[in-house]
Amino acid sequence: MKKKIYISNFSGLGNRLEALVLAAMIQDHFGHEIFLDWPEADSLEVAGTLARRLPPWERVFSMKLRDFDEAALHSLKDVRIISLRSTYGPRELQRRYTLATAERLRPHPQVVAAIRETLVPYGERPAIAVHIRQGDFQVSDDTYDANAHRHPAPGLWWYQHVMALFADAFPDVYFVLGFSGEAQALAGLKEKFEIVSFPAPFRYQPLLPGHRSEGHPVADLFGLACCTILIATPTSSFSHWAANLLGPRTRAILPLPRMTRDRPGLGVAELWGGVVLDWRDAAEKGVGVAPLERPALSAPTPPATQWLS
Repeated sequence: MKKKIYISNFSGLGNRLEALVLAAMIQDHFGHEIFLDWPEADSLEVAGTLARRLPPWERVFSMKLRDFDEAALHSLKDVRIISLRSTYGPRELQRRYTLATAERLRPHPQVVAAIRETLVPYGERPAIAVHIRQGDFQVSDDTYDANAHRHPAPGLWWYQHVMALFADAFPDVYFVLGFSGEAQALAGLKEKFEIVSFPAPFRYQPLLPGHRSEGHPVADLFGLACCTILIATPTSSFSHWAANLLGPRTRAILPLPRMTRDRPGLGVAELWGGVVLDWRDAAEKGVGVAPLERPALSAPTPPATQWLS
């Protein structure tokens, strides 16, 4: 009988894409088919998969697979039905499948059109992507500590600081924003900087209230990935996919693992083809993050959209 992997809507899009990498790895080793029950089915094509939820008559015989290591991978050879809820797997092996999995993704033509139509009026002006994740993330007050919570986020004061550095150094720059949380929180940033966001080409119901956004995750993800600099939310797998796996190679701007409002710090990471564990190490420990001062800011470029289709 056919061996199958089912990935449900168990988490946000970034985490599920990381699960897709693990599914591709299992498929390559043991030949499982991959089935997705995702709310983005109308907006995102994933080559080599089918849209189907785990049926009740197969659920009885399924194995629920959470984060696992290489030894556990080899035990999956004879498991016929896998309900995959993992984002972390054997790191070295998982890295071999990241970029190939990203190549499977194709946004719907309406998403591509929405991204291009949003950016066209800005011509060849340079742009910087900004991903601000709030909602269910723990947003810092005056002190940011990347290890204080599972999902930490710097306060908006840090984003404002970094955006101001770039705006002062490159006066023609504008900012391409992806955001989750309460939209009114962005009023201060919108007053200070030229900011553009993408419309939602499709209706979208987030999994949790903390994932709520005025945009659409597929449009935001692929739109952010068009930029070669991304001011990121540390530990967010969504930032990780936009910076390290989709679009042109990107320099991710991260806060230092510990900083304060009166002494904000930043660094740059280039983790092309990495896995989300690499991203967490960069955010939490500063692994692969080079501290950055204003004179070292690299020049932003116009967004690249030709890769979208």
